[in-house]
Amino acid sequence: MKKRLLLAAAMCCATVAWAQPNNTPPTPNLPALNDEFNSAKLTEGWKNFYEVEGWVNKMIKQDVNSTSKGYLYFEPGTSGWFADQQAPFMFKEITGDFDVRVRMKVSGRKSDVPQSQWSLAGLMARAPKRGGKDTWKPGEENWLFMTTGIAEELGKPVIETKKTISSHSSLKLRPAKLDWIEMRIVRVGPSFVLLYKYDNDKAWTVRERFYNVSMPRTLQVGLIGYTNSYAVDNSVKFGDPVTYNNTIYDHLGNPDLAVRVDYIRFQKPKVDFGGSWLASVAQNNLTDYSLSNDELLKLLGE
Repeated sequence: MKKRLLLAAAMCCATVAWAQPNNTPPTPNLPALNDEFNSAKLTEGWKNFYEVEGWVNKMIKQDVNSTSKGYLYFEPGTSGWFADQQAPFMFKEITGDFDVRVRMKVSGRKSDVPQSQWSLAGLMARAPKRGGKDTWKPGEENWLFMTTGIAEELGKPVIETKKTISSHSSLKLRPAKLDWIEMRIVRVGPSFVLLYKYDNDKAWTVRERFYNVSMPRTLQVGLIGYTNSYAVDNSVKFGDPVTYNNTIYDHLGNPDLAVRVDYIRFQKPKVDFGGSWLASVAQNNLTDYSLSNDELLKLLGE
């Protein structure tokens, strides 16, 4: 019994130590990461998930200021972010706190509404994997996101929020509309606040608050899209994630999602609880529900 207790204590301490801030300085000049997508090329610093980790490219089409002038345009292929499943993801690496916003609109490839289940796009913050495809192990996905589009019920737009810890995913679906939407993720230490507003909204809506002290200091932050995952047999999708992640399935079903992104912008959060680990867990109250949404919005600012 004593040995088991000592082992548990050691594991706990190791986890906390890994989660504590290290000596890596925060990303300087976050607005330098902005992209207005009005040039022939993306701004510097963008990385594609499939290239970084060595998987197949599940993006059908992606261009900037071409298909839609002044926008990033992309069409993801058959894919999905859930548990150990993966989908297209383009990101910039950010160390420390951030406030990121994206203005975007989703549709079908040939219609205003996607005609395939689970066709959504939005913002993700993901912990980099320790190694890529060659050292892949199940149970190591850690991320959170907010997306919009069509989920289980065709014709009913939703906002999906999802968090995944050690490849265990929990999601929430809430009614939405297919219109231009600005989505926002604010990270302050272990607190993550997900917000959105449509063009005619006067204020942000708080959609979700997540608290995860184990998220590393450096995250991949950027744009995701996925569609048509139901077309893949469950024996592969849930039973063989390596095959699922490393195979193109666009010949099945109807991958049907088109995404137009007006901009993505980064800045420092307006609230700061200090750089120490103790302050981040003892003073950071952004995910405490004793703090009302109105009070939270005042702290986060516009």
